[in-house]
Formats: sequence, C-alpha cells, structure tokens
Amino acid sequence: MEREIVKRLNYCYYAMMLLAVLAATAIYFLLVKGMIAPVDRNSTWGMVIQYFVILDALVTIPTGLYLFRRRSLKIAKIEDETMQADAYVKAATSRIVTVSNAMVFGIAAYYLLGGYQSMLWVAAISAIGWYFTKPTEQKVRLELHASENDQY
Repeated sequence: MEREIVKRLNYCYYAMMLLAVLAATAIYFLLVKGMIAPVDRNSTWGMVIQYFVILDALVTIPTGLYLFRRRSLKIAKIEDETMQADAYVKAATSRIVTVSNAMVFGIAAYYLLGGYQSMLWVAAISAIGWYFTKPTEQKVRLELHASENDQY
C-alpha cells in the first residue's frame, strides 16, 4: 500500500519542480523577447512582489508542515485502509503544494526583478522545505501509524 501512495504522491512532488522550471522559463523568455520589462526592485511594485514572496514563504512553509502533522494524527486513527490511504494522499498533496509554492513564486520573482538574489534565497529556503515533503515508503509508514507521542 505504501508503494502505491508514494507513486501517487511523486507525481505531485515532481510537478512542483516542473512548475518552478516552467515559471522560470516563461518569465525569462518574456524578458528576453522584450514582452515584459524587469521591475525595479526599489519601486512600489518591486517592493510589493518582494513582500508577497517573503510573506508567502514565512506563512506557508511552517504552516504546511504543522497542519500536515496535525492531520496525520487524525488520519492514523482511521480504521479502513482505503479511506486512510485516500485521506493521507489528499493531506500529503496539500502539504507538498503548500510548502513548495514559495519556490515557484521566488524563482519567478527572481527573474521578474531582474535577477534579484534575495528572491533566489527565498526560493532556496522553500526548496529545502519541498525536499522535506519528499514521499518515501518509510515516511508514509511512520505517518500512517503515528501517535501523539511520536517524534518523526
């Protein structure tokens, strides 16, 4: 059962990286072709973009990890294995998307702000969080059989 869950979650996991690469490619292409101009990082729009990306990372990374932990404790109590697996996949997918969305926004903001290094750092922090959401059989097993006292 764990193997099928990991297989299903890997699609979402790698789709987030693909989305980040596509966002970077699209913004870069639009900049190179002159369809959009880089935003000055000291302008009002530049500041808004920076604040959005930073606030998004500060809120979604810890929130996604914490809320999944709370959900996994409830999911572990479900008796029916099929319902438990479906609830776990839904919660884990939500965790992957929530934690790694700042990676997509950070990479897009990096190019949109003309190569502003700080946005790349925010994307890197989110990528570290994204790595912690990597589905493995052992992690699925631990999270499906978690209790209040377990530390994983």
